[in-house]
Amino acid sequence: MTDNGILGIMGPVMVGPSSSHTAGALRLAKLAREVFGQQPARAKLSLHGSFAKTGRGHGTHLALVAGLLNLAVDDTSLPEAMTLAADAGLAVSFAEVDLGPDAHPNTVIFELAAHGRRTMQLTGASLGGGMVRLTEVNGFNVSLSGALETLVVAHADTPGIIARLCSVMALYDVNIAGMQVSRKDRGGEALTVLEFDVPCPEEVCRCISGSPQVQWAARVPRLAAAGGGGF
Repeated sequence: MTDNGILGIMGPVMVGPSSSHTAGALRLAKLAREVFGQQPARAKLSLHGSFAKTGRGHGTHLALVAGLLNLAVDDTSLPEAMTLAADAGLAVSFAEVDLGPDAHPNTVIFELAAHGRRTMQLTGASLGGGMVRLTEVNGFNVSLSGALETLVVAHADTPGIIARLCSVMALYDVNIAGMQVSRKDRGGEALTVLEFDVPCPEEVCRCISGSPQVQWAARVPRLAAAGGGGF
């Protein structure tokens, strides 16, 4: 039986009553933190649908904060997430939002900020069984699950920029498993998501970040399996 088959029967190892509202919420926030590139100093979390209606009873609010603090889904300190956030200098606020009937019921909009950095807005959902997906980063459509090592690059939409990104991957012998490119306007801002079968070296991110066409780049490690360390 595959890992996904086992997970479908047993569910993820976690603290909390719900794989979607607790484990999934934590993993989604952890993924958002990785794309942001550091622990935020301020976070506004807007919850839609089921997350908004039943989130507090399922520990969703605590799980989201725990994910921003980079806790594991089976960390027994998860119930103390708000206290841990205050100790870490992370100010968190919550809101409810109606994104319409087409939005997944377990959707969160993250507005993350840190000192000296502009706010980053990310949207994502907990899909069930601890599985998650980010669908938007700063207004760019993405499909980011954390299943693979990933590099997210915000850059100018200029000729040759994708070729240069790929040449850096070739230079460091990193094979590209998947690529997503999104732009707002021709010649304006763009976002490229590169997925890999192997970890992306830190040198790759530094090399790409040094390009004048690149606004920022973030290495996103593969998320730990939704099932945790065992059953």
